[in-house]
Amino acid sequence: MIKTLCAGLLLLLVLLPPVAGGAGGEAQTGAAEEKGAGLELSGAQGLELARQLLEAGNARDAGKIYNLLLFSRRREISIEAAFQLAQLYSAEGRHPEAIALYMDILNQNPALARVRLELARAYFLNKDYEDARFQFELVKGGELPPPVLEKVDFFLELIRRQKDWNFDFSFALVPDSNINQASGGREECIATVFGLLCRPLEEKQRGLGLSAGASFDHFLRFSRDFGLRSTIGLDILEHEQRANDDYIFTLASGPRYIFESGETSLQPLFRKRWIAGKEYSEEFGLRWDIHKIWGRLLLNSGASFSNISYADSYVDGILRGHNRFAYIQPRYILDDRTFAQAGLSFSRNSVRMDAYGEDSLRYSLGAYHFFAYGFSLFAELSLIETRYHDKQWYVTRDHRFDETRREDKTWQFYASLSSNIFESKGVTPVLQYYYVKRDSNIWSREYDRHRINLAFNIRF
Repeated sequence: MIKTLCAGLLLLLVLLPPVAGGAGGEAQTGAAEEKGAGLELSGAQGLELARQLLEAGNARDAGKIYNLLLFSRRREISIEAAFQLAQLYSAEGRHPEAIALYMDILNQNPALARVRLELARAYFLNKDYEDARFQFELVKGGELPPPVLEKVDFFLELIRRQKDWNFDFSFALVPDSNINQASGGREECIATVFGLLCRPLEEKQRGLGLSAGASFDHFLRFSRDFGLRSTIGLDILEHEQRANDDYIFTLASGPRYIFESGETSLQPLFRKRWIAGKEYSEEFGLRWDIHKIWGRLLLNSGASFSNISYADSYVDGILRGHNRFAYIQPRYILDDRTFAQAGLSFSRNSVRMDAYGEDSLRYSLGAYHFFAYGFSLFAELSLIETRYHDKQWYVTRDHRFDETRREDKTWQFYASLSSNIFESKGVTPVLQYYYVKRDSNIWSREYDRHRINLAFNIRF
């Protein structure tokens, strides 16, 4: 009886209107502060009252109490109220509102694995399958009971089986310190009996570009596990100098098979490229990909083969050929906010003139972490070792002609900082930084380059 009376008094206190201003305002303000303090101290009782109301089937009044407790100065009370209110919204099918609350909790305390699990579940129920997949994958690193983690694998399998289509769009401003990949040298010279004969080298070109990309992925189901996967994409990069404009159109379609812990697909593909507003190349090929999950380890791998031809007959006479490519990329979930990722890929480009054909090995190591206030960071360092198939002539630093087989080492650093501040609008702002430095035994092929992208990713 006493407990019920206290709960009733607390509810009355919660529902009291604020104290009005006017004569004696200071005294009234003091009284209001005392009542506010009383409400703060009774936060646990408010949560208990809301729980009792829920058990009695009165979700409406319980929701009112949770809404009021969202403004508690005690962080643990406001977080618990937000969590319970999000649970109510999910039960009522108000998934976007639940998602917003779960995200707000994680922005305050990213280490709450249970909240991330509920966020992933809300995304799933709202049919935001890509966001749900990412959150469920992170949850696999959380301190959750084994039966719960088994449910996570079950949801990931459901996502693979239920996601029929996905559309992504992004656009970005692209300041670039070296659009034309110039070495920075002013001239190259040849020593002759008449002295040095020199020609100027191309200077570094800085510029501001605009990039946009769109991709549409569709899965036509023939059975529970098998169907046709089709992908269409367009990437656009435009600069102030039209000579650097670059458009790429991609189309691929082929069978996709889904199994309990992953999926695989085989896609014939077509790719067409335009540079400076003119046709540049066409590519026909075949690509195979496989995705497999072992607990916290997620493995992506695949291979491709393609033939490439060029619109310009002179370029085609040199570069026409075929490309072989294979990659493997393991990702390990360290905890429910962090993963580490490694990569190894091999590419062999065989062309008509062997001096321009090359073999490349790429090694990469990266990491992702979700911070407070809705920020997440992904950073990756990679090295590409390239060896060309035949010798070529070049001008040495000491003004001679020499013939050697070109070998490059290209270091790349990439960092991406994103925010979920506009998540409710379906927009993710991303600040991206690229740094590339190529070292070569042919000095005129060396360069370094900085690029910053301010991108906005939109998913439908």
